[in-house]
Amino acid sequence: MTIDTPGAALLASFPRSEYNALRSPLPIGTGRRVTTRYDFLKQVPLFAEIADAEVGAFERDLVPHRFRQGQAIFHQGDPGQVLYLIQSGQVRIFVTGDEGQETSVNICGPGDLFGELAVIDGLPRSASAVAMEDTIVLTLSRDLFREHMRRSPQFALNFLKTLSVRVRYSTRQMDSRTFLSVPRRLGRKLLELAQTYGVAEPDGVRINTTLTQSDLAGLIGATRESINKALGLLRRRGLVRMRHNSIIIVDPDALRELGS
Repeated sequence: MTIDTPGAALLASFPRSEYNALRSPLPIGTGRRVTTRYDFLKQVPLFAEIADAEVGAFERDLVPHRFRQGQAIFHQGDPGQVLYLIQSGQVRIFVTGDEGQETSVNICGPGDLFGELAVIDGLPRSASAVAMEDTIVLTLSRDLFREHMRRSPQFALNFLKTLSVRVRYSTRQMDSRTFLSVPRRLGRKLLELAQTYGVAEPDGVRINTTLTQSDLAGLIGATRESINKALGLLRRRGLVRMRHNSIIIVDPDALRELGS
């Protein structure tokens, strides 16, 4: 990436965490483009070190589906017959409580896998998924997934690595919720989102995703009111700036120090 603005320099200085480095090989805002679905698959860690012929077999078996912004991909409790790989766009994963309240669990982008648990254990979907923008996903049926797992030890190993990264990430998130204040948890989450969804601008790095304060609250285990207060604190300290409902990170070093 060519660095020609202060915002681009800030974006380039963001260290990529183990989770972000493995979860999304095609981070939004980097300008990386692929010309074919095969090229896309070759950049996804799930298919790393897999022979070209095997990648071609995956390309033939993966079925593309398009979802409009706001369209549900599946609902909590639905039967899980396929797993999903995001080719473009963004997807919000959330759970719904007994009283209908939604809690965001994760935000997924290009190269991310989701919906895999139901394909493994055959149980109903444990969460819901909705497209945050116009999105293309590639689906693989349970039967074909299991066939590829049997035929390709490398694919099975890559899949296990993906699950391992998620378990480690979930453990770290639980530690954060237990020991860190809301402003510190929010600072960590904003840096994480910027690593994957950051877009360089003259005055900083804009997080290119349509997250509400309620979404942020769900992602870090806080209330909307506490998120509002924490964002106010970060703005007063000059660490972030708000513009048209978007968050711009102005001082990532100070934000990182806050979250450490």
